[in-house]
Amino acid sequence: MQARDNFQRWVAITPSDTIDIGETTADDGKAKAPLAIYVGGTGNVVAVMGDGTTGTFTGVPAGTVLPITPIRINSTSTTATALLALYQV
Repeated sequence: MQARDNFQRWVAITPSDTIDIGETTADDGKAKAPLAIYVGGTGNVVAVMGDGTTGTFTGVPAGTVLPITPIRINSTSTTATALLALYQV
């Protein structure tokens, strides 16, 4: 995983069961998988990978950087808050 100070761009994530990270509407072509996810508020994170597999990270503490590259964070069962997609420019 990249060091935290190597991320130069971040985008707030609105969890959704249909809209990928970076998209305004489903399949609008603007999706871009991040290099990592920052979790600002403790909770569960349900991540969807590019191949469609889903994983649940349970009880993720506030301030954690998850070194995952999901295309989407599902709203169903995600309880963590203040999620950010982290990118390098």
